Amino acid sequence: MANITFKSDVQWSGTGVSSDAVSGPHTLRIDEPEALGGQNTGPNPVELLLSALGGCLVVLVNAFAPAHGVEINDVKVEVEGDLDPDGFQGIADVRPGFSEIRYQLVIDSPSPADKVAELTEHVLTACPVKDTLSGVPVIAG
Repeated sequence: MANITFKSDVQWSGTGVSSDAVSGPHTLRIDEPEALGGQNTGPNPVELLLSALGGCLVVLVNAFAPAHGVEINDVKVEVEGDLDPDGFQGIADVRPGFSEIRYQLVIDSPSPADKVAELTEHVLTACPVKDTLSGVPVIAG
C-alpha cells in the first residue's frame, strides 16, 4: 500500500493561547490550563500527544483482536508523562518535552491469557504513534 498523508491544520482561535485543529471534518480546541497562560477551553498539546498514544493502542487492540481470536469486553489505557515547564519556557536548561511517558494497557477479555498476550505484543509493535514517539524527524516546511 502506498503512503497515506494525514493532515491537521491548526489556527489561532483569536483568543489567548488557544487554537483550533481541523482534521477532515473534525475540529478540536487546543488550549492550556490557566496556570500555563490559557483559559482551559480544551486539552493542551502534550495532553493530546498522550491521548494519541492511548487512542492508537485502543484502536489497534480492537482492530487486531479478531485476527488473534480475542474477544474484547473493554480496553483502557492510562497514559502519563513527566514534563518540566521550565524547559519550554527557557527558564532552565532541561528538556522542553517529556522526559518519560508511561502507559498501562488494560484489556478485559474472556479469551485465554496467552492469546491476549500475543495480541498485546502485536499491538505494541504495530502502533504508529508509539513508533513515532521513539524518534522520527520533524521537519518545518
